[in-house]
Amino acid sequence: SSSVRARAAAVARVRETLADIVYFDYDSNSLTPEAEAKLRVKAAILRANPTLEIRVDGHADERGSTEYNLALSQRRAETVRDFLTGYGIAATRISTIPFGEERPRVEGTGEAVWAQNRRAEFSITGGQVTVVPPEVS
Repeated sequence: SSSVRARAAAVARVRETLADIVYFDYDSNSLTPEAEAKLRVKAAILRANPTLEIRVDGHADERGSTEYNLALSQRRAETVRDFLTGYGIAATRISTIPFGEERPRVEGTGEAVWAQNRRAEFSITGGQVTVVPPEVS
């Protein structure tokens, strides 16, 4: 039926919104206004779906030492987690993994490439989407 299809499409939108990548400025773990806007919608999804658990993967571009980039990517993932907990999401629902420069989204050099690699990625690790909050409809 069309209502089943519409519901499946809405749940798919929620999952896509949760997976939406957040980007960071060079050598920074501060959230940009765009990142904060994306995270506020993620927080609304997590509030509406209390069984959902997510993982935040922190990433860095290739500049800097491996150790430095691991630490920076950890700070990025923790910044995201801290932002979400500030919106009432339990920290136990959010795991973090730092990948440093090991998993570039885009290969190559130059600012256009590096900007794509300074990011936090999201995956659902538990629970399910049962409610589509108004922010995503």
